[in-house]
Amino acid sequence: EFLKVMRNNIHQTMTSEPNALQFILGKDVDDDNTFYLHEEYKSRADHQDPHTKTKYYDDCIAFFDTEPFTEPHIADAYTLAHDGPAEKVKNVEAVCLNVELCIKPEVRDEFLDVIRNNKAGSDREPLCLQYSWGENVHTPNTFHFHEQYIGEEGLAAHNVAPHFAVWEEFASKGNPFAKPPIVQKFKALLD
Repeated sequence: EFLKVMRNNIHQTMTSEPNALQFILGKDVDDDNTFYLHEEYKSRADHQDPHTKTKYYDDCIAFFDTEPFTEPHIADAYTLAHDGPAEKVKNVEAVCLNVELCIKPEVRDEFLDVIRNNKAGSDREPLCLQYSWGENVHTPNTFHFHEQYIGEEGLAAHNVAPHFAVWEEFASKGNPFAKPPIVQKFKALLD
């Protein structure tokens, strides 16, 4: 039932909302009963107003209200720190990561420099389909990332890239995190 409701929501969103740019549903690589979403819109208002006022969104909320989950679902809203896609992004087979990093305020500027460098390098990787990131709209110094790679080999190539080594150096130096990072790895489900 969950997959049916979500796939309808995704299909309707991507075909009837011109400012919906991306909507991905994926399954955790280790737990077949854990799912992740990633949505991007031209603006936050495009999600808050048109999307949340549709029947297919209401159908999702009605399903969620039946309490089908073993744990509460989590929705993180963030504003991209870079330009988003110029047009709709088609769902493709990919290994994906959703990452949350809570950075100590005193290392914020260095973190931003390192992540901008990581994004620029990732965007040049032939097996990296997407590297999006931004700051949580409610919690300063909490950053969210959505990454997509062509297979495990794409993720492996990213993890040995020079720009990722700069990230690893930053992450291992003096514990820059206010709380442990959260990394969710999943495979995109296609329609």
